[in-house]
Amino acid sequence: MIGLLNFLRDHDHLLEMFLENRDPYATQPLPQWVVEAVRPHLGRQDRIRALASGRIVGANRGVWVVTERELLVVESGIKPRVRALPLNSVELCSNLKGKYGQTLRVEGLGQRHSLIGAATSLAALTQDAIAQGRPMEVVRPAAAPTEAELQDARYLVTDLSVRAQPAAHLPTEAVPA
Repeated sequence: MIGLLNFLRDHDHLLEMFLENRDPYATQPLPQWVVEAVRPHLGRQDRIRALASGRIVGANRGVWVVTERELLVVESGIKPRVRALPLNSVELCSNLKGKYGQTLRVEGLGQRHSLIGAATSLAALTQDAIAQGRPMEVVRPAAAPTEAELQDARYLVTDLSVRAQPAAHLPTEAVPA
């Protein structure tokens, strides 16, 4: 019953994904429910390095948020669910063009997470942030995003950072102890 209600609620979004091979929300600033779900998982010193939004395979809309230490997988729902995967445990990170846009996949600690319908630029930033300086298998797409697309993606990462951790962006002397 819940699946039917979710389908009816997201009908237009799903049709656009399935028929036009793109997620209409993939390049928009993240909604407030994502900010509220991510905030408790961020320490004062954590920095958000990348994000990608789309649909979590086997679930609803979702977002991947990459910090310096972990990948946060945020699933929408009545009560959003957040799962954390330490970046040093990721063994495989792939970013390939799929049937519904870019498909991101990670494997590690016996877990497998997939996100479909991600924007090309955000998927590239997310893959780079996950793989940076870590020994793992990396599967990259054939075509890279343009510099303008990457600039737009960096803006979305900054937007989430400021909204989820406003105190982290103030000078140290401006934050009361």
